[in-house]
Amino acid sequence: MLFVDKNLILTRLDYIKDLTKEIDTDNTLALERVCEMLIEASVDVGNMIIDAFVLRDPGNYLDVMDIMKTEGVVSEDDFKKFEETFKFRNNLVREYEDIDHEKMRKVFKENLSAYQDFKESVLHFFETDPQAVTAFIGDQHV
Repeated sequence: MLFVDKNLILTRLDYIKDLTKEIDTDNTLALERVCEMLIEASVDVGNMIIDAFVLRDPGNYLDVMDIMKTEGVVSEDDFKKFEETFKFRNNLVREYEDIDHEKMRKVFKENLSAYQDFKESVLHFFETDPQAVTAFIGDQHV
């Protein structure tokens, strides 16, 4: 078991929650950044939790969230919402010259609650999983 800084996780969860408020920007470059960072930051938090519990190694971004679902960090419903938005990652990082911004905005808005609720899901996990007490270092969350 590795020790992971809970305060860093909480900071990143706040970052994710703040990003969800920016989805309605008219600036397409800003929209791309918001969507990409929602994905990246969520996977980053997931990887830190996986590292803390030495869970199986994820094979890809969606696998990180699948592990989070399996371990009870996120619900099946939220997993499906992450899955819908993660489909845009390849566009955002590899095929960025061909992004349907309105479609991406629509899909993210339809599934935004998974990102908005992510902090509460993780906090609930911290409070209910017996290993969470020993796997994370840092101040108690508020």
